[in-house]
Amino acid sequence: MFTTLELPVTRLTASVKNHLRRGSRLSAGAAFGAVSLGTVGLSALGATAAAAANPDYFGCATGMTNSGISETAAIAACAAARYPEELGACVVDVNEFTGLTADNALLVCQRSRRPIEVANCTIDIHTSLLDSPSTKVLENCGRSLLPARYGTCVIDLVDATEVAVDEALTQCIRTGYRPWRIQPRL
Repeated sequence: MFTTLELPVTRLTASVKNHLRRGSRLSAGAAFGAVSLGTVGLSALGATAAAAANPDYFGCATGMTNSGISETAAIAACAAARYPEELGACVVDVNEFTGLTADNALLVCQRSRRPIEVANCTIDIHTSLLDSPSTKVLENCGRSLLPARYGTCVIDLVDATEVAVDEALTQCIRTGYRPWRIQPRL
């Protein structure tokens, strides 16, 4: 299905220049990679290119509507998502494993660049530390730039100390928080 496209470097350079001259946008990395390599192997892209070219809108919409999201909201969210299968998985998993509503999960998951990590963070904290659903955990996992690291921070602090879950949630989300009082400080 995929073929190898081989172009001489001089022709490829002219092609890139023409592309840019027409006013099209081309990333510097793509231009550099195409010019410096000279040969582009499309077969090397494999499944990654196929997955990116064929996002799973059906699975996204089906999973969300089965979780209780209205059809209108599911259509809008899945259509706007860069990776709809990840958005759908985030909503379904958070709803199924934490007891939080799918509507709350959708609000947080669709704002995140890492919806799978948001879901894992929320689920890990809930299963490790909480008896009842907490929207604060979901919101903080969604606010964090690195949700997996945030979830580990919360769980480890609560397990290692006698700090309350709410205090660990607050301390781990604080950007400037550094535990300087821990010895030795090098």
